[in-house]
Amino acid sequence: MDFVASMTHRPNELRQILSMWRDSGDSRNPFARTIYTPLFAQQGVRQLMVDEFQSVGSVIFDSGGYFVQQGATTYESLYQKLKDFYNQNRWGSWYVLPDYVPVSNLSPLEVEERIQATITVTQLFFAEMPTELQTRALPVVQGYTREQIKACVDAYADLDVTYIGFGSFATSGDNNSINKVNNQSLEMVAFIKEQAELKGLRLHLFGIGTPEVLFKFKELDVDSFDSSCWSRTAGYGNVYLPFIGRRNISTRMIRDVGGDAYRPEDFMRLKDATGHDCPFCRDYESLKHNRIQQMVHNLFVMMDTIEGLNRGEMIIPELVGISPSRYLNIGTRSHYKVTKRD
Repeated sequence: MDFVASMTHRPNELRQILSMWRDSGDSRNPFARTIYTPLFAQQGVRQLMVDEFQSVGSVIFDSGGYFVQQGATTYESLYQKLKDFYNQNRWGSWYVLPDYVPVSNLSPLEVEERIQATITVTQLFFAEMPTELQTRALPVVQGYTREQIKACVDAYADLDVTYIGFGSFATSGDNNSINKVNNQSLEMVAFIKEQAELKGLRLHLFGIGTPEVLFKFKELDVDSFDSSCWSRTAGYGNVYLPFIGRRNISTRMIRDVGGDAYRPEDFMRLKDATGHDCPFCRDYESLKHNRIQQMVHNLFVMMDTIEGLNRGEMIIPELVGISPSRYLNIGTRSHYKVTKRD
C-alpha cells in the first residue's frame, strides 16, 4: 500500500518541511507520491510543485471536489477551469476527474442525484480530455450503497481507465469537512475493491484522517491512499505515534478540540513500545513548542506505519500499555508494530 502526501500547505511551510526532511538524512522519500489541488493552491505552492516534482515526482492533480462540497465554487465552474488547467499542464502523473461529493446530511434522493451527476460529468470530461491524458485519468467513485458503487465502477471500466478513487466516507465537523471511517464506509471500500479487481482496476482512497485505521485498508488490499492528517492535526498541537491516534502535546488547543494529552514520560514510553525514533521527537520540549517540527515528526510516523503494515508485523495495543483503539469496532483487534531500525 502506497502513501500519497497531500500538499495542503502555505509555500513557506512546504519549503521548511522539505528542507527539514532532507536535513534529517533519512533515505526514505515521503514525497515520492504527492497530491495537490492546483485550482485552489496558492501560487507559490503551484510553482514549488513544478520546481520540486515536475521532473522527478509522481504528482496527482486533484480536481477540487472538496471545495465544491465546502461551497467555495460550483460544480459547473469547476468543470471548465479544471479542463483548461489539465490541458495546459500535461506533466502530472494522474488527473482526478471532477466529482460531486455526497455528504452525510443529504437525503437518499440527493445522494443518488450526486452519484448520477458524477458519472455523467466524468464521462463528458473524459471524452474532452486530450488522448495522452486519458490514460492517466483517475475517476472518483461516490456512493453509499452497493448499487451506487457498482454503477460508478462499471461506467469507469467502460472508459478503459486503470486507476479509480473512492471518496464517499462518512463526514463530520464544520461543513462536513472531515472524513470518518465507520463500518458502512469500510463495507463500501471492501465492495469497491472487489469490483475493481474484477475489472482489473487499482484503487486509491482520498482523505484518510488517522494512521489508526490504516491496518484495515491494508487488510482490504487497497493500493494507495492520500492524507493530510500528518500536517493538519499539528495545527492543533497533536502528534501521532505508529498506530496510535492523535494526542495533544502542546495543550494549546486541547480545551477546544478535546482528546488526550501526553506527559513526557508517556510519550517516551510509547515511542519505545512502537519502535519509533526520528530527529524531531528526541527533544520533547522542542517538539512541544514547534508546529512545523510536529508536522515532520508526524510524517515520519506515517512512513513508519506504512512500512510496518507492508511488513505485516503485529502487536496488540494492551501489551504495550496502549488503550484499545476506538476503531476496534470496525472488525479486527489487530494492530501492527514497527521494528526499530538500526
